[in-house]
Amino acid sequence: MPDDVVAGRLGVSLSDLPPDPHRLPPPAAWFAQDAERHLLDRPKFCPMCAASIEVHGGISTEYWTGDQRVFMTWCGECGWFGDVVRYDMVTISEEDH
Repeated sequence: MPDDVVAGRLGVSLSDLPPDPHRLPPPAAWFAQDAERHLLDRPKFCPMCAASIEVHGGISTEYWTGDQRVFMTWCGECGWFGDVVRYDMVTISEEDH
């Protein structure tokens, strides 16, 4: 759906909207769904210090190993660097107390 149609449905004009820092590719592009999922699923906060990855100049790059999505992430606030992996389901065991 074109931006002007979306803006019209929201009751605003395109000139009233701030620039979109995460412009998605056209919906018909072969990678459009992957780009949308990346923006929704990427880590928003550092696992070490909880600072915002985006605000503090960090970066999160996605790669795949088989069917697993891995976000290689760097925090601009504390310097933490590592992989963040999202799972659909995790089964763990707990030691007896």
